[in-house]
Amino acid sequence: MLRPYLFIFAGLLSACGGGDGHSLGSAPAGGSTFCGVVTASGRISGAVASVHDGDTLTLNGQSVRLDSIDAPELDQAYGHASRDLLATRVLGQQVTVTYAKTDLYGRVVGTVFKSDCSNVNLLQVVSGAAWYYEAYKCELDSRQRTAFAAAQAAARAAALGLWTAPAVAPWVFRNGVQAKVPASCPNGDAPSYSTGSDNV
Repeated sequence: MLRPYLFIFAGLLSACGGGDGHSLGSAPAGGSTFCGVVTASGRISGAVASVHDGDTLTLNGQSVRLDSIDAPELDQAYGHASRDLLATRVLGQQVTVTYAKTDLYGRVVGTVFKSDCSNVNLLQVVSGAAWYYEAYKCELDSRQRTAFAAAQAAARAAALGLWTAPAVAPWVFRNGVQAKVPASCPNGDAPSYSTGSDNV
């Protein structure tokens, strides 16, 4: 039952990571590519000093909020496991963060890539350690939107991580309301970076 999901997901994941750094089409204004993925042009590289939860880490003294995902809060079910999984993936390791904005708390909001070009944000969704945060899907290109949606569907179908039991999305846990998901993205295939973020 899971084989079709895994096969489709493997193809999507390979399309979103790795590569030789050549452009995958026109990058958004102020954007570029990194590890074969259309990204924002901001960059921070260094060793991860600490991991706060399943979607927040510290690098070079800068707090970084992983974009496109939302991990369980620490006082939610699976919150500590999500944090520990992220720590296993990146703590003490060299990473590069690509970003275009900061949030209300002064955190850089970006995509974390390991030295082998693994997209850590996507891997958190693959393993059921975080939700795909569809409310911000227009900040991704269409290939990445597809990859994140497929990763979540596969993790949910396989009952991985937070999907082993009925899960309350962190944005509902924090605010008591569902996040607004755009019906379509104004720039179609291209990412549309906003100047701020409500991610918490």
